[in-house]
Amino acid sequence: MNENEKLAKYIHKEIQKLGWGSRGELFQELTPNALEFWIGQFQTRKCVGHSEWSDRWQRNIWVSDYKEDE
Repeated sequence: MNENEKLAKYIHKEIQKLGWGSRGELFQELTPNALEFWIGQFQTRKCVGHSEWSDRWQRNIWVSDYKEDE
């Protein structure tokens, strides 16, 4: 699955969470700001993680907590 397909699937999932009853309600919720926020969240999804001390490298290293949803 390419990145555009993953983005479309993610936005579709977010739209379903809105709990809209009619198209009018949906379009009130689908603002450019909401779409921009979702796209930003999607693009930064792989930045989830934490740092840990590495005895081997004698410094903090980044450990990713990211799991791809399929």
